Amino acid sequence: MLLRQFLTAAVASTALTSCASAPPVSSVPQPVSDQSASVYPTMKLWTGTLNPTQSYNATAVASKRQNAYGRVELTVSPSSPTLTHVTLSVSVPMEPGLDALGWGLSEGSCGSGNPPVLPPGMFPTIQLSVSGQGKVDADIPFIIPENSSYHVNVFRGSGTQLTDVITCAALRRQS
Repeated sequence: MLLRQFLTAAVASTALTSCASAPPVSSVPQPVSDQSASVYPTMKLWTGTLNPTQSYNATAVASKRQNAYGRVELTVSPSSPTLTHVTLSVSVPMEPGLDALGWGLSEGSCGSGNPPVLPPGMFPTIQLSVSGQGKVDADIPFIIPENSSYHVNVFRGSGTQLTDVITCAALRRQS
């Protein structure tokens, strides 16, 4: 009797298993809407190293080399395509009365004398610490065209002329 129950259960199990089938496997690719993929647009990044420049004046004295250094990074984010984010850090020797620096983004290479791409008031002032360190972390309403060369000038105080430049960085596209 026990053998009969066992054989009946085995036959029933085999019959049920043979009726069930696996879902058909298709070699046709899934439609694009069924696939998931993340595509992240790339950020555009320009960087530059601020290097000392020669200072010039209208008198008949020899020019002197400035001891100002720093780094600048400009980023255009796909989420804010009309703004460029600027991170600029600079170190200058302190002198009496120097507590802020101006800066500007210009087309061409360092020393070209080209005017800034925006009015001077559009570039936030760099406030200096007592040790001569300053930083700007801000957005400006300008997008750097990819087919031109640009540079960043840092000016003594509120100056905007080539004679006021104390350090400059040629920008290079990184991504």
